[in-house]
Amino acid sequence: MNIPKIKMLVLSLTGECNFACKYCYASEHESSMLKVDDALKAVDLAAVSGEKFVIQFSGGEPLLNFECLKAVVAYVQQKNLPAVLQIQTNGSLMTDEIAQYLFENKVAIGVSLDGRPKVNDKLRLTKAGEGATSAILHGLEVLKRNNIAVGITCVVTDENVDELAGIVEFVYFIGNIRRIGFDLLRGQGRGTDLQPPSETAMRRAMEQVYEKSRQLARLTGYKIHFAQQERVKILCADYSHEFGHCYAMNGEAAFVDAKGDIYACSSLVGNKDFYIGNVETGLDNKLVNKVQEQIRTSMFFCKQCEDFKLCGGGCFARWYGSGVKAPYPSECALKRVSIAQIKN
Repeated sequence: MNIPKIKMLVLSLTGECNFACKYCYASEHESSMLKVDDALKAVDLAAVSGEKFVIQFSGGEPLLNFECLKAVVAYVQQKNLPAVLQIQTNGSLMTDEIAQYLFENKVAIGVSLDGRPKVNDKLRLTKAGEGATSAILHGLEVLKRNNIAVGITCVVTDENVDELAGIVEFVYFIGNIRRIGFDLLRGQGRGTDLQPPSETAMRRAMEQVYEKSRQLARLTGYKIHFAQQERVKILCADYSHEFGHCYAMNGEAAFVDAKGDIYACSSLVGNKDFYIGNVETGLDNKLVNKVQEQIRTSMFFCKQCEDFKLCGGGCFARWYGSGVKAPYPSECALKRVSIAQIKN
């Protein structure tokens, strides 16, 4: 039997979070803490191929279970595994000790931020219902004073799309952010309560984002990189990377929740249609293939688009959560503007 090859292993260290963001797709995830033994079993599943793979620490807020993260890092180093380590955090629990540990152990850091304070505070909230910007900025300041550069992920909804260019200015002001990725609203968890940006608004916003970044690059002498443009450049060099971002479609993804259950995609945890195994029993090859085929069939419309070669295909989870039987319009606008910027 062929063993599924994992290239992207996402460990939900806990579904618990100290924030209550309005759009959180993970709000219904298992809230307990991932056990160290289960985390290491998951790492073994990913390492069995002997090939390079990514381990992303996620949640909830992963720093709530920092001891488990450290155990995984130590295990990877002890076994000399070819793993690339990443963490996606809200930044609020960052300390000098944690920052130095992540940097020294080569754990790349991503922080979630959705705009300048007034905008961010509408979407990213503490459990008390207050804006979370000050807590996020504290974490970014800790990283900055330790000379650690980070990337940010900005979730885009109809509530912040008109002010996206402001996040570029804010990033330059903060000073230690080198990369921005835009993650469009997903219709899972609390995401069902918000609306995605319109196609027109998304197109206009991204044109403003790229223009503002060019202006600030000229003024400061350094450029901010954008995840969407990096993707287009990869596809310009090699068209064979179609749907390369969708590890689930390629049977190469494993999202492990706090109970040790494995799903094909972080946005679809808890949905039995995307359950593919458990850390105790391993991946079920039949279930992996079933999910692959479902995603591949569902997203076939992307291949009929004239922009497919430089787009690489849309995100199944966004499309699936939107409830429409057509492309996700704002994602298409986001990618088309990015393609046009590279071409020009």
